[in-house]
Amino acid sequence: MTISVRPATEADVGRITEIFNQAIPGGDAEWTERPHTDAGRLTWLRERVASGRPVIVAEQDGSVIGVASYGDFRDSDLREGFRFVCEHSVYLDDAARGTGAADLLMDELESIALSNGIRQMVATIDALNERSIRFHERRNFVEVGRMPNIGYTFDTWRTMVLMQHTLG
Repeated sequence: MTISVRPATEADVGRITEIFNQAIPGGDAEWTERPHTDAGRLTWLRERVASGRPVIVAEQDGSVIGVASYGDFRDSDLREGFRFVCEHSVYLDDAARGTGAADLLMDELESIALSNGIRQMVATIDALNERSIRFHERRNFVEVGRMPNIGYTFDTWRTMVLMQHTLG
């Protein structure tokens, strides 16, 4: 059961939407209470691709099992000082945890970022999402800050952990 990574296509949007929506009920990954829609994810995909930012998927046996992307850390059109920094996200289907797909997605995302001149990757993670924090630590991200009670979903105040990784 080989896992491959490739650029996402519009045909993947339904599956990408499902994967993002799996992360909502726990509240510690997607800071929204509303499910994503295929139309919304399609717009997101088109905007990312049009801006030169990657959206990639992990695929196993013909099925998308994960998605990853990065975008500007801050609006680099207005704050060009951040043009070498990106904020990324990686989401896996619940059944794909432990398969190595997240590492494959991150390897590819980091390679793309480097080739696009990105020097720093930033992760913004819910402090209760210990699985994601451990994953990023294993990939040489370091915690650089916390923003206590900065978000609120599902009747819970959320603390954001900021983690950073120097590429290259």
